[in-house]
Amino acid sequence: MSQLVHYAQTLLSFVVVLGILVFVHEFGHFIVAKAFKIGVPIFSLGFGPRLLWFKRRETEYRVSAVPLGGYVRLAGDEADEGRTGGPDEFLPRPRWQRFLVFVAGATFNIILAVLVMTAVFTRWGRDEVVRPETFPTVADVVPASPAESVGLRRGDKVLSIGGKDARDQQTQVNEIVLAPDQVKPVEIERDGVRQTVSMPTGRDPIYHLGAPGWRLIQEGGGPPEVEMVLGGDPADRAGILRGDKIVAIEGRAPQGELELKALLETSVGREVALTILRGDRELHIGVTPKDDHGKGKIGVLFAEGNRVHRELSLGGAFVASVQWNVDVTRSVFQTLARLIKREISVRAFSGPIEIARVSREAARGLQSFLSLLALISLQLGVLNLMPIPVLDGGHILILGCEGLLRRDFSEKLKERVMTVGFVFLLAFFGLVIFFDILKAWT
Repeated sequence: MSQLVHYAQTLLSFVVVLGILVFVHEFGHFIVAKAFKIGVPIFSLGFGPRLLWFKRRETEYRVSAVPLGGYVRLAGDEADEGRTGGPDEFLPRPRWQRFLVFVAGATFNIILAVLVMTAVFTRWGRDEVVRPETFPTVADVVPASPAESVGLRRGDKVLSIGGKDARDQQTQVNEIVLAPDQVKPVEIERDGVRQTVSMPTGRDPIYHLGAPGWRLIQEGGGPPEVEMVLGGDPADRAGILRGDKIVAIEGRAPQGELELKALLETSVGREVALTILRGDRELHIGVTPKDDHGKGKIGVLFAEGNRVHRELSLGGAFVASVQWNVDVTRSVFQTLARLIKREISVRAFSGPIEIARVSREAARGLQSFLSLLALISLQLGVLNLMPIPVLDGGHILILGCEGLLRRDFSEKLKERVMTVGFVFLLAFFGLVIFFDILKAWT
């Protein structure tokens, strides 16, 4: 029964997140089309047979059976539609009007991301990761891993990776996580002596991202803070939430994440008492670590240390939101570039199954839910502007080519281009969903 509730919560969270994003995206197309007095016969959330609907003026508003997207039907925009040449039809409109209609959906998604993160930063402030003065330390080395093969040991200080300062949080992401199956020079310090080793970055079995088999700890001030709770694991069942700070275990205050994990790892199958700070409240929660290859795990990821919390005014929150959106957009393009260069696998991308799981976890708290909503909305907006036929960016590309040639392409040519784009996207998303299933069972 609990498993059934778990799946129902996951599905509901996914539908809510996707429904909001699709509504905002399609509303962008809708409102700009209406502003130009272009007819909109259908506004649909979802595809397939309609479940709920009502009609107002010339537009039928629908909720359809398949909640994996949505669409706005514009008057005279279908090749097989009997066009009358009426003043409300889409295709006879000037290219600049068609461009604005196409770009509006992605623009509204990006605006939503900026507004949501502005609200998040205004209400909860912002945690900024500051570069620490000390270097990260190797906390664990997995047996038979690339890290062990080059002689790395627990306690080694990592000074640089790929020639870049290891204290910078982006160094591990760019030089390790997004660089699987490569060899990177790693400068370490052991017993006061510096040396450089050539370490393979490895590859994890689920996402095929870099995983050399080490765990680095950058101790920061304050108690360890939970960044993510994995669904179905002991922490999830015990009611631990994102943002909880673990201030004591069995009455003992851990000096950092490293000591806390060490204490949990020696408590397989035995309930331990955690003292948790949640906002201004102190809670006492019992959790029983599961056996993970002989070590106790409760299924949480801890937040990056060395963070400074800042309260922000509305203006400051808006500036921080714009910067956040710029940073995420830059990360999206860096990831796509690495995919095109075949440096990372399609497995690194998340499809509807993983998005549903993460949506369920995020729905446990308003801040995490809004942050996830903004993240996916921004990515949806940016990716929709990619120059791929079927996507809005593909339509914009065709409009640009038509503008350069000073003539419209034939409907037959457009249909063929869109068909190619549709097949490409179908194959790509088919692969993403396939790997989603594999990752769920791995």
